[in-house]
Formats: sequence, structure tokens, C-alpha cells
Amino acid sequence: MYYTCPVRVIYIISRTVTFVQSLRRSIPPVSFRDTGGSISNAPLHDPNIVWVNGNPVNIPDNQWPAAQTPRAILRLAGPVQPEWRKRLAAAKLRVQFWCPPSGVCVDVPRAARNDLSQLQLDFVAGGVDYTDSMCQRPGLPASDDRAAAFTPALPSHLVDVVCFDRRTRAVVERELASRDIPVLHAGTTKLRVSFDGDLAVLRGLPGVKLAGPVRLPRLLSAAEIRASVGVPAAVPNPWGLSGEGEVIAVADTGLDSGNVENGMHPDFAGRIRALQSLPMNTSWRSFATARSAEDGADRASGHGTHVAGLALGSGAASRGVHGGLAPASQLVFLAIEQDVEVLPAERGRLPSGFYLAGRPVDLRELYRAGSREGATLHNLSWGDPAQGVYTDDCFETDLYLREAPDDVVVCAAGNDGTDRDGNRCVDNGSLYAPACAKNTIAVGATEGPVQGSGLRKTWGQLDATGRRWTAPSDRNDPISGEADRIAPMSSCGPTRDGRAKPDLCAPGTNLASTRSRATAYQGWGLADPLPLYMYDGGTSMAAPVVTGALALVRQAWRAHGPDRKRTPSGAALKALALLACTPVRGRGVAPAGRFEAGFGKLDVARALPPALKARDGWTVTLRDAASQRIDTGRHRDVAVRLAKAGRLRAVLCWYDPPGERLINDLDLTLLDVHKNPLAPDGGAAAATADRINTVECIDRTVLPAGRYFLRVNGFNVMDGPQRYALAWAVESAVL
Repeated sequence: MYYTCPVRVIYIISRTVTFVQSLRRSIPPVSFRDTGGSISNAPLHDPNIVWVNGNPVNIPDNQWPAAQTPRAILRLAGPVQPEWRKRLAAAKLRVQFWCPPSGVCVDVPRAARNDLSQLQLDFVAGGVDYTDSMCQRPGLPASDDRAAAFTPALPSHLVDVVCFDRRTRAVVERELASRDIPVLHAGTTKLRVSFDGDLAVLRGLPGVKLAGPVRLPRLLSAAEIRASVGVPAAVPNPWGLSGEGEVIAVADTGLDSGNVENGMHPDFAGRIRALQSLPMNTSWRSFATARSAEDGADRASGHGTHVAGLALGSGAASRGVHGGLAPASQLVFLAIEQDVEVLPAERGRLPSGFYLAGRPVDLRELYRAGSREGATLHNLSWGDPAQGVYTDDCFETDLYLREAPDDVVVCAAGNDGTDRDGNRCVDNGSLYAPACAKNTIAVGATEGPVQGSGLRKTWGQLDATGRRWTAPSDRNDPISGEADRIAPMSSCGPTRDGRAKPDLCAPGTNLASTRSRATAYQGWGLADPLPLYMYDGGTSMAAPVVTGALALVRQAWRAHGPDRKRTPSGAALKALALLACTPVRGRGVAPAGRFEAGFGKLDVARALPPALKARDGWTVTLRDAASQRIDTGRHRDVAVRLAKAGRLRAVLCWYDPPGERLINDLDLTLLDVHKNPLAPDGGAAAATADRINTVECIDRTVLPAGRYFLRVNGFNVMDGPQRYALAWAVESAVL
């Protein structure tokens, strides 16, 4: 049922994966050659276009709403000024959400609905009613042969109704009750209902923001691999980092026996802060019954046990050989897999078996469950094969991180990578959700360690159809052996709105890690000592390698940073991780592209504070304060001095408000001593601005000695002011 790629848990060496191809400040228009129907074909620069739930809406000058609904989409005159937000509030136009690049959805007071122009808001160019046709996200493109001929799907009567807020959720519930539409499960602002009719009926209800069919998430193992991040597991690394004091939440299938007090895998002994088994979601009761005990045991694939071991297993049962990256971190495990008996009427689309049926309707509930136990690092090694489309899962994850700025959500990018034309580049557009959310750290997979034990196959042997990877050289290549080369099964960006994902990558094939003793499954093969470990692979395994590495980085800055009272925020950890990436090769001789491997492989040593002297000649500085915020038209400069010629690399990162496309647009520019912009080639012209991504990077490999400035500018901060993190490193030139 789940596609799995070979991977083996790599010993944590000192660097984690990262791809360091220089981040281009402008991303060209994207063409999706693999899928039918891009949703990004509307003009990106048409001044009359605003994006509403991912759909282009044309609002000409002086066009006004017809007062048919209590909400309107307004197009503003340009980048959103702080004063405009105040004037909207003064006019009692309550902002519901922003519609980039210059639109806003507002509640319109009854007295103003017939004539918005009477409000005399000179910065409003025009508006339209927020109608039921806008209450849906763009659909996914037609399916292709990435998936198996039969893909399990949830019953068509399940529909998720997203309300504007908690207050309007009560209104929507009353409307549903009056129409005898049953609510199967209620989240914070989302209702899962049973409805077989025209979705326009639901989208037309007062208080409904969105309504659409429910999708089935799936696991992303195919090869779990322990990241080669240069930190020996269960053995003090050169910097004394072990993840001590950090708490990692893993939401996955289950954990070994499920019994924390008696019979748990020795690699987790004494470090399980909480193990919760989430029961089958009530919305499943309309078509299925649970047939397994809700005890947190990992009975099917052993996926969750393997994932947890890669992040923080101690290696106790293997004398440290198969330890994870952060062997002293504590674990919060949320078991969401249940053995489900599907009613006969639905078995044609969803056979009985193990599913992530304990997953809450709203993903924020899952993250909050981990947060309540003290976790700030969250690992998701599963997802929805959404092919880069921004889904509810993406929105909820971005919203959670906006509300919890100290947290990080690490997601597996997916295992649907293909190369159908045989050009040895991974085809565009196969990312899973919520990996393709804006604020996540999406992790792709490189190959794992040198092939020996584990699955001894070639990529061609994993492609029975012969259509996924058509280049003979790739088909004949072993599935592991070169940890600095992208794995062809790793899902590729960009997202449907053109953003660059994944963010980075880590080893993902033939990785050895902890094995659940509640299952007979052996992954890609058993590892010594038997039966406590096994090999596996996929971006499922690459993700926890990065999660464990981030625990080490956070511990290092908390204990050894210049300000030891301050723990890095989530955006700061992301900036440090991307700053520390090193290049990854593509399938040929050229470097992997940004959409294939992100910034490359994370090198933990390059993300550590100067006090640890982790990398000779490489000095990292971090600016990350809660008060460090910026608004439209404002800028902040930071002075950087190069004592002698060398390299300057800087990464700007922020958690954007939820929603398709970039809402708060910041720019990072390098200035000379006179504060003139420097282009990447050293000239006097500024580089083309990035209007798509929530990360900006400058990487000048050779700069003369002298004084420079890094400028963070608020180009268009719709929902501000915006907090941000800025990390940079100076490296002396090697003569």
C-alpha cells in the first residue's frame, strides 16, 4: 500500500546533508512537464490580479462589490503600508486573510455593503464580493504513473469545511444542522462532515472559508537512512553535543511494543517523555471500525520506531553502532496508525488495513499535543502526495508555526521522484504536503552509505515498469553508496506557486535504525544485533536525520551561543541549517538543482556557534530577537567586517503568515561600505529581488577585505510587522 525506497541508517558523522548551490534571488517562471494543468498559469505581474486561496482573481480599478455577501476581496494600491492596516481597522473592515500581492479579504459592515467607496479609503483600488466560487483551493492535476494503478482513497462523502474563525464555526454548525448535514468531527476552525451533494452548497454557507474533499496521507519510507552529519551516535562528538535538554515530537505509526514501563526497545529507555496513542478519528466511523488496541505499538511496518531511532536512538542495544543523531534528547511519540476494518461498501476504494487514522482533522492539534509535552522539534515522515499543491495541511502547519515561533516542523519531501525523459534530472512537481508549506523544513534524500548490508539492488530493480527512471546509467546504479548525490526517488519541487522546495536533503537509502519487535516486517533487511535493528529507506528516514541534527544545533546555541539565555527561534534554526549546507551532486556530473536538493546537505559543524570552534576559518553570527521585526518600507542594516579576503554567506528566514504564495516579502541585500548594493558578480547593481520564497540567501565566495552591510528590507509586509532571523558566516580565503 505504501511505496518504500531502500535506505539504511547511516552513522551520524559530523555533517548532515545539505546542498549548497547558490540561491538565486529570482526564480524563473515554472513549467510543470510532469502533470496535467498547472494552477500557476495566471500572469504573475498583472497589477489587477490578487490570489485568493490560490486562485487568481481579477479586480480592475474602481470595480466595487455588489454587496451580495458579508465579505469582500479588496485590491490595494500597492505594497501594504502600516498606516493602511490601521485605516482598515478604523473603518471596521476586519481582516480575515491576505491575498497577495496586494489584496485582502475583509468583513464588511452592513452599513457599508452597498457603497464601499463612501469609506473614502484612497488606497483601495477596487473590490469584489467573496463568493462561493472562491471557497476552494485549486484542485490537484490529473494523476500520473508515479502512483500505483490502485491508490487507496477515502470515501467521497467526507468533506472538510474550513470556517473563518472559532466564532463563525458555531454559525456554520447551526447551518449544517438545519440542513441535516452530519458533523463527524470538529477541530478548532474546521468541521469534517458527511455530504454527497454539490460542494457549492457548503461553500455558500455563511462563515465558510473553504470546503473540499478529504485526502488520505501516506508513509514515506522507501529507505530510511541515518544522516551522515558527522556526529557519532551515542558517543560524545568532538563538541560534546548529544541533544541533551531537547525534546523531539515524532508523530508516526507507533513505537516498538507501546509499553513504556515494560518491554520498550532499550535504545529509548529512560527518555520517553510521553507516548500517546491517538484513537481512530471519529470521522472514520462512518465507513470503518478500529480493530487494534490503542496502545501505541508499532505493528505494521515498524516505520515509527525506525524514524524515532534515526533522530534520537541511543544505540544502547548495539553498543552505539546504530545510535541516532541526538541520543540524549527526550522523545514525545504520538502514535497515529490504527488497524482499520473498512465496511464492505467502501472496500473498492479503501481496503482494510493499517492507516494513519488517528491523525487529527486539524494538524495544529497534532503539533499542540507535542508542544504540551515540551517538544519544539516536530518530525513528520508522512504526507499527502499533493504534487506541490498548497493544501489545508500546509495552511495549518504554517499557521501553527506562525503561532509558535520557537518550533520547527521537519517534513519528508516525498518518494515520487521520476526522470522520464532520461536527462538525469529529477522531474518537477512531485512534492508532498505539508512539506510544500512555506515555513516547514522539507527534506529530500541523497543516497545512503556505501552499499554492503541492507538492500543490494540497483535503481532499475526498484522500477518494475521501467518508466520512472529511464537513463541507463541511473538504472544500473546501486541505490546507495554516494551520500553527496541526490537519490532519484526523492520528490522534487517547485511548489505549484513556484516556490523552491525541498529546503535541504540528507542520506535516505539503506539506513540502519531501531526495529519494532511488535512486527514481523524486516524493512530492507535486518541489522545486527538481531532482531533489534533493520535497514530501510526513503525521505521518511532523511527527515529524522535532519530533526536530530537540529536538536544538536539548538543545544549548541542554547549552551554556547553569545546569549546563553536565548534559545534560537524556529526561523533561526532554519536559517542556520540552510547557511550550513554543502553542495550535492545531481545524477550526472553537474550539481543538483535547487528544486531537486534545496540548499544541499546540512553540515552540522557549519551551523555551530563560534565558541565551539567547530570549523576552522568559518565563523557564524546569528541575529534572532523577538523584537527584530520589520514593516513595509523599513530596513535594518548589520555591519560585517572581513579582516582579509574571503567568503561571505548569509541567509534570511522568516515564518510567513499562512496562505498560498508569499504574503510578507522581505529582501536581503549586500551593501558596500558606502551602502551601495553589490550584485552577485561584484558589480554595483543590485540583484533581482525574490518575490516568491520565504528564504533569501547571499553567497559571495570571494570578497576583498573590508566593511560591508547586510540589509533586510520590508518590500511588502501585508501582515506585519514581520519577525525574522538572519545568520551569516565569514570564511577566510585559503591561499
